[in-house]
Amino acid sequence: MAGLRSFVDRWARNRVLLVLVLMAAYSAQSLLIAASKTEGAAGGFSYDATAAVLLAELLKLLFALAMMPPESWATLSLRRSWVFAVPAVLYTAQNRLVFEALRCISPPQYQLLNNMKLFTTSLVYRVAMQRELRVLQWLALLLLGLGMTLATVPVGQLELSSQDLKLGTGMMVAVSWCSALAGVLNEWLIKRSNNIMEANVWLYGYGVLASCVQLALLDTGRGSQSGGDFQLSDMLRHFRGFDESMMPWLVVLCNAVLGQTIAYLFRYADSIIKLYAVCAAMGFTTLVSTVVFGFQLHLHASIGYLVSAISVCLYYSPPEKLLATDAEMLGSLSWGGLGKHSAAREKDVDGTKQAFTAVENVSVLPSQTPRQTTLKDRSTRNDSPAAKAARKEGAVKS
Repeated sequence: MAGLRSFVDRWARNRVLLVLVLMAAYSAQSLLIAASKTEGAAGGFSYDATAAVLLAELLKLLFALAMMPPESWATLSLRRSWVFAVPAVLYTAQNRLVFEALRCISPPQYQLLNNMKLFTTSLVYRVAMQRELRVLQWLALLLLGLGMTLATVPVGQLELSSQDLKLGTGMMVAVSWCSALAGVLNEWLIKRSNNIMEANVWLYGYGVLASCVQLALLDTGRGSQSGGDFQLSDMLRHFRGFDESMMPWLVVLCNAVLGQTIAYLFRYADSIIKLYAVCAAMGFTTLVSTVVFGFQLHLHASIGYLVSAISVCLYYSPPEKLLATDAEMLGSLSWGGLGKHSAAREKDVDGTKQAFTAVENVSVLPSQTPRQTTLKDRSTRNDSPAAKAARKEGAVKS
């Protein structure tokens, strides 16, 4: 287990690999959920989505317990763990609000309104993490929001006067703030923890507890409506459908991998990278859906993904790259061109230094030339007051 722990931790420090795994997990999550839908089933699935969330949290908790170093067991403190209940409850509330919002709005409208997370997460990240962003980075985030809005805007007309749309929009606003607060707080807690698995144990433990409470509340509500008492068998029926197909278990496994990847991303990166990875995953999912499911890609979606790609370049490119000339960029495309351009640049710098030296040499005019210091001047300047007084007295006597 120690070898597996070091292997996972070593590869998890690679940000590029984390982003790629996150993109693959997000894309697989959407595709697996779409493939697991069943016609005529309650809620559109042959299994309980709330139970799937509970099983994913339980699987993540078991992985965190297995991967936690032995020395970390002695530092576990229940008294200091209560703060992890806050993001766990926020995540549970977010999942519940998403379910209620999808009752009022269509999936395309949901994807469009879900882009509010880009701005709420950016604002909460700036305030909570106290990380300053350049003006160009804020413009890049605005471009990202514009690009994803273009990519997810529905083709048909939106009924803005619909009461359901207004209610769904209000719920999506709450979803955006729950997601932003939970994500940034989770990142802050993971970065402050001595060990990432110790933080995950508390987070997923409270997540399992919150999911169980949610299931119990649902069953209690159903029991009160039917006039019966709550029984343990009522909770067990939520897990029906998991023995009929492997698809629900693939969804659970994908959600577990996604949660672990996000935890490592919060540890070694930040929430903004997660935003861009999610947007890139949406583009990749659209591409796969076009090839596999025959999804029609419209022009505004293509333009939206292009704008999002430009936003990535503006946000993560170093300032010297953004301020470079076209000749410098073209010269850096090849090693030979880069070497030639660097040599030319050094030559220009040397020439500039020589020019400044020449200007300094000729800037001293004849009228400004310091006069030659005579021996008398030096002796006068170095004399003490007593010597000056004696010399003055001798001059008076003569």
